[in-house]
Amino acid sequence: MKTIWHDRVLALAGMIQALNSVQQIARHGSVATDTMNASLFSIFELNPETTEGVYGGIQGLSVGLKFLNQQLNKKLRRAEPELLRYLITIIYLEKKLKHNTQMLDKVGHEIEILKLQTENLTPMQPETITRLAQIYLNTISTLTPRIQIRGEQTHLKQVENIELVRALLLSGIRSAVLWRQMGGRRYQLLFNNQQLLRETESMLQKLSEIESSQRT
Repeated sequence: MKTIWHDRVLALAGMIQALNSVQQIARHGSVATDTMNASLFSIFELNPETTEGVYGGIQGLSVGLKFLNQQLNKKLRRAEPELLRYLITIIYLEKKLKHNTQMLDKVGHEIEILKLQTENLTPMQPETITRLAQIYLNTISTLTPRIQIRGEQTHLKQVENIELVRALLLSGIRSAVLWRQMGGRRYQLLFNNQQLLRETESMLQKLSEIESSQRT
């Protein structure tokens, strides 16, 4: 039976996964294709039947759930302050976007147009990523505070990486919208740590069972 935290954890893991992918690009110049695909795919899932469907199933959030567990579980002692700062900023920007109805409508309209024009394409195709990056640049990047991505300038100056980072940040915003819609609030990250952790661990156990059954 699902708890009230189920969908919130999925959305939170979606944000974490997108932002971790941004970190990987900024630090190393690349990120796992499957992980990135799941994040970018979520941008086009505006009316899903289930929260899992936003990410193509719970398997699509494998990386996000594992990193979320590391951030919530004090026993692991692997919290990343930079990742958490990105997370808080994304949540804050989504709140500002919610109150800017003109910009919100523009983002939704542009995504709908892109979805229609790329019906048979995957989000990984360069043309799609460029268009997603442009949507982010023309809308959310004009809000304050702007997210300052830290990493190796060698990677951050490459056009393809810049566009990919922007597309992934748009994905983070999409998950932040879902987080709010599911009743997620910033204070829960501090005061409901244990509920979030229990749900995350439950999902990781389910994910492990799915992966195990697929190997047999």
